[in-house]
Amino acid sequence: MKSGITARLVWSYLLLIILTVVMFEVFILTVVMFEVFILTALRFYYVDGVKDTLTDQGNMFTSFYEQQIEDGSFLSEAPSLLQRYNFFIDAQMQIIDSKGDVIADTHDPDKKNLKSLEDVSHSLRGSAGSMILKEGGESLLSVSQPIHLENNQYGVIRLTTSMNQLNHTFQQGMLLLISIGGFVIILTAVISYFLANTITKPLKGITAAAQQMASGKFSVRISKKNDDEIGKLTDTLNYMAQEVEKHEKLKNEFIASVSHELKTPLTSVKGWAITLHSVAEDPFLREGLDIISTESDRLSLLLGDLLDLSNLSAGNVSYCFESLSLQPFLLQVVHQLRPRAERQDVSLRDHLEATDPIKGDPNRLKQVFINILDNALKFTPSHGVIAVHLKANQSWAIIQVCDTGPGIPPEELQSVKEKFFKGKTKASGTGLGLAICQEILHAHGGDMTISSEFGSGTTVEIKLPILHEL
Repeated sequence: MKSGITARLVWSYLLLIILTVVMFEVFILTVVMFEVFILTALRFYYVDGVKDTLTDQGNMFTSFYEQQIEDGSFLSEAPSLLQRYNFFIDAQMQIIDSKGDVIADTHDPDKKNLKSLEDVSHSLRGSAGSMILKEGGESLLSVSQPIHLENNQYGVIRLTTSMNQLNHTFQQGMLLLISIGGFVIILTAVISYFLANTITKPLKGITAAAQQMASGKFSVRISKKNDDEIGKLTDTLNYMAQEVEKHEKLKNEFIASVSHELKTPLTSVKGWAITLHSVAEDPFLREGLDIISTESDRLSLLLGDLLDLSNLSAGNVSYCFESLSLQPFLLQVVHQLRPRAERQDVSLRDHLEATDPIKGDPNRLKQVFINILDNALKFTPSHGVIAVHLKANQSWAIIQVCDTGPGIPPEELQSVKEKFFKGKTKASGTGLGLAICQEILHAHGGDMTISSEFGSGTTVEIKLPILHEL
């Protein structure tokens, strides 16, 4: 349904994510632009402040020597006037005549012409000028102020100061702003992480527990953290697991009871079928008794599998674990089934490496390997090959049973280990054998995977943990 809950949730979350991403990008861009604006404004503020200070000093100097300017002695007495005046800033002072020649300098006694410099050129035309230049790897700020009285211009006073202190102050301000921004971002990220964890951590726990429940471990319980929507979901899942576990227990007890009760009358049916078969002379009657005997055997096998599976699922099976060397153990199983393979004209091969021992119940593991090899023999045609491999790594002993049978169709591969699943071929059994194997292997801390390519055979891989300490 296009307007169903799934579609609505998908579109809601999609729009929410898009909106969040856009807002986040706009926020980051705004923060960056704001910081750039602040830093730029801060730099202009400092530079303009220095310019104003230098300009004020130039105006005060001109005002102080207004009398000398008026009587025309200013330019001739410029060096001594420059030396006598007490400037309140650390700067190089220069007096320049109307031609751009330096006639007085507090730092550089060599006379030179500065008419080509931007700030001096502006001042010679009657307006204040400033410029920033590099000299000897140092950044300098120069401010030139015209010296004039009424409508007459007599020259230029030029003040030059180092920008090193200004740059240092600016860098400190920039580092401070970046540090504050970084701290805010880190603090926001940490707070966001912990706030997100208050939601995601319980959900991860619920997801992990739900996966275990889905695999049949209904004894798992989820710890409840808060009495909110997630807490209610936790209570619901715990209640569901409790009810399923209770019904699973009842089901297993029922199957075990029925299986056990049916064995006695089934044994009687089998016994009487054999007895009557031995005295019957009518061929039709003998054929019917053969069918009864065969079906009794098949029913007995089904009841045995049902009883085993119910006991294994309920945990009512006791295991006799011991240190077990797999190489001789598997070799014995292969030798036990080799005569049957020869009768079917199937090559049963073994490639068994020596491995460290495992901790296992020999009888139960033998049940597993016989079941798997029995399946391989059922489905492998004449002149086929079944190979049993044993190898190991540091943690696991790995057993592979590979056959050259018809393989398993892709649509059935995911279900072959499920209870009561039966394939479409005539050789399919009760559908309980692999489920029983899986239960036994899980009790040993191992696992079983099945891979198959339809038409090219099947591989069953079993992993059992290596026993490092006896």
